[in-house]
Amino acid sequence: MESSLFAEFPETSTEDWKNTIIKDLKGLPYEKIQWETEEGFLIEPFYRKEDISSETLPRIHRKDRGWKITEGIVSSSVTLANEDAKALRKKGVDSFVFFSHEENGATYGIPLSQPNDLSRLVADLDLKEIPVLFSLSGRTPDFAKEIRSLAQGAKQVLADYDPFGNALLCGDLGATEEKTKSNLASLVSGASNEKFICVHSYYLRESGSTVTQELAYALAWGLEYLNILIESGRDLDSAAESIWFWTGIGSDYFTEIAKFRALRILWAEILNAYKPGLGEAHPIHIHASTTEWNFTAYDPYVNMLRGTTAAMSAVMGGADSVSVHSFDKVYKDGNEFGSRIARNSQLLLRHESHLDKVEDPSSGSYYLEVLTKKLSEVAWAKFQEIEKEGGFHKSLLNGTIQSQVDLSAKKKRESVSTRKQTLLGTNQYPLSSERQIELKHSISKTEKKISVPNEGKYKRLNPLRVSYDFDRLRNATDVYFEKNKSVPKVFLLTIGNLGMRKARAAFGLNYIGCLGYEIIDNLGFTSVEEGVQAAKKANADIVVLCSSDEEYAEFIPQFADSMKTILPKAWKIVAGYPKDLISIAEEKGIEDFIHLKRNLVEFMEKAQKKLGLI
Repeated sequence: MESSLFAEFPETSTEDWKNTIIKDLKGLPYEKIQWETEEGFLIEPFYRKEDISSETLPRIHRKDRGWKITEGIVSSSVTLANEDAKALRKKGVDSFVFFSHEENGATYGIPLSQPNDLSRLVADLDLKEIPVLFSLSGRTPDFAKEIRSLAQGAKQVLADYDPFGNALLCGDLGATEEKTKSNLASLVSGASNEKFICVHSYYLRESGSTVTQELAYALAWGLEYLNILIESGRDLDSAAESIWFWTGIGSDYFTEIAKFRALRILWAEILNAYKPGLGEAHPIHIHASTTEWNFTAYDPYVNMLRGTTAAMSAVMGGADSVSVHSFDKVYKDGNEFGSRIARNSQLLLRHESHLDKVEDPSSGSYYLEVLTKKLSEVAWAKFQEIEKEGGFHKSLLNGTIQSQVDLSAKKKRESVSTRKQTLLGTNQYPLSSERQIELKHSISKTEKKISVPNEGKYKRLNPLRVSYDFDRLRNATDVYFEKNKSVPKVFLLTIGNLGMRKARAAFGLNYIGCLGYEIIDNLGFTSVEEGVQAAKKANADIVVLCSSDEEYAEFIPQFADSMKTILPKAWKIVAGYPKDLISIAEEKGIEDFIHLKRNLVEFMEKAQKKLGLI
């Protein structure tokens, strides 16, 4: 029936599609709609069956269809944590992450003083139905006996011992190398519902890594643990079963989907290299969590969209469980509304999109199949480089991995600072009247954290979100507002050509608005002097001349002279960059220009210092 239906229509070739696209481009080159990923390969504007027919990807193996809606618990006591878990269960949560970390006297999460506290923590929770993760970090070996006891008959119990992750965050393994290897060996279990050794590739994504870096380093990370376990005398099956992966989810929607699919395929390939069929017998377990890397403090409701699309990419890519951060996590420790929205985003994906009904939701998409294949190839090549250099641990010791992640983060920060990449509400289309006073506490904690000297032998990662400099600088305006009930005033002096003055005023409003200043727009003035007089009347701290390049030859000298006479203390800025007039402007005392190529963070830093806000 299907064949006879399609026989009614003439076949359209790839060349026909391409010619149609070229016609629609109206003279623009075809390369204009190809784009290069940060991984370094080209993406075509369309794909067809012939693009994947030559080489089929291996089948993706999973133990269960769907995913677990997971929520972290950091309550101030064991009793409260237990009550919170039982309440969340009624709200649609499938599994829990109980956080209890201690590091150099500092604590985070639930205070667990002894292993027996774990039994009270999960009291009245049906562990036969509810998977749980005890995030104890370096304390996992001390609690292992009690965790194993709870795992008997349970659906799944995870713990996250990860000395290499500790090295990336804190600069040391948390123990000597000999003790670390001993701990790893002691945590091996043949039971399929116990996994105590974790690869936190989440830390890489949180620090600004590319998708390829996270994928390649996660594979090398897991392989290093696998080799340690095998060398300690543990059998292959038990070693493979004991390792699981905690990944991050970024904003690269389709690439993230492909990443999860590629991770399943490549980890299975690694296991099968040790013993045929090992990868299929022990499918990778992946917990995915949204990262703060691309979350912003200003216009935080956009984070709801970021979290939802990230969760969707993880689900479609095949993650076993997913956690979504609250949209306001950047500046609040936690509240019911933010948690509820994060939780409900996953409930919508399950109950309205029905993404749990299919084993591999993205299978069959020509684009995603090609993207998975290309990502796998690039990541595999990078993985092999690490192995040739001596493996993951050696790369950690010499700082290669940390330096590569730092380089990726630097490029991304530069892209955001120059507004090549948009962060809605932060570097584009800001609401300048928005105030986030309480953000100052988060910034203070962060500054204190990053100032702690590294006394370990491993270079640490720098897990600062990409918007941090924007948030830090803009928050100085909020703190000033809290004390003075006012903010610096920016006066847009619009004059001359109607189209250009409106365009440049709109640019200035968008650009300087990222500082949270009060911006006064105008319909236009008949003379520069009239505009400066109006700026004086408005008590402006900054005056921005907005006109066309052609008219600046006349207006810039007038602007400089009028400002010197009428408003000498105000900061003079020109919107645009009339390169033929720069020297004339500088001679007249105008040294600042705002334009598309100017680094916004550098301008914000200069502005806050010049006006005395920092």
